[in-house]
Amino acid sequence: MPGFMLYITTKLANPFYTPEISAKTSIIDFTVTMKGLEDQLLGRVILTEKSELESERMALFESVMQNKRSMKGLEDSLLHKLSTTKGSLVDDEELISVLQETKITAEDVKTKLHVAEETEHKITIARDEFRPIASRGSVLYFLVVEMAKVNVMYQTSLRQFLTLFDNSIKLSSKSANTEERIENILGRLNWEVWQFVQRSLFGKDRFLFTLLMALKIDLHEKKISHEEFMVLIKGRV
Repeated sequence: MPGFMLYITTKLANPFYTPEISAKTSIIDFTVTMKGLEDQLLGRVILTEKSELESERMALFESVMQNKRSMKGLEDSLLHKLSTTKGSLVDDEELISVLQETKITAEDVKTKLHVAEETEHKITIARDEFRPIASRGSVLYFLVVEMAKVNVMYQTSLRQFLTLFDNSIKLSSKSANTEERIENILGRLNWEVWQFVQRSLFGKDRFLFTLLMALKIDLHEKKISHEEFMVLIKGRV
């Protein structure tokens, strides 16, 4: 029937379809990965701490895309003229004009893209200063999600965690020193997540969560190795 659409959900990470079915379907992956969440959280941190940096990054992205579109438009125009021109190409003044315009624009776009690349590198360095906060947030979120394996009652949502994450940034102590500010946010984030999750756990599981939280943070910061972590969790099994 015209307009008929069928939606199917699955927990399979990579469902297999035959080529015939794949041609008629669109697969949308809603899975949250640690790296993907880290990038998302980094954007939220920068919007709060360095909003002008994020604005500059978005403006730069739009500028680069606009320059590329402009170049693509000129190339299409040039190809169209070449394919439709009859007779000698040298005598076609309009074609020569398009060629000159394309050459000038190409050089201008190339210069702008080079400047944009340098600017993007500087912005990336400035953004990466706050990456430890995003990394910690990602680690804590996946720890909270894994608690559902202990008891199905402990399921949580990403939206709920993002609220905790944003509140941690707002409520943490201010500081002009970037390193000190980052440490303040990390400390507050640890506390907010721990306090919130503790209230939702049964008494027998509270120590387990506290232990895992400490171990996961140390594991991510490479203060302990994965082998040491597994020995503590599983013993000599």
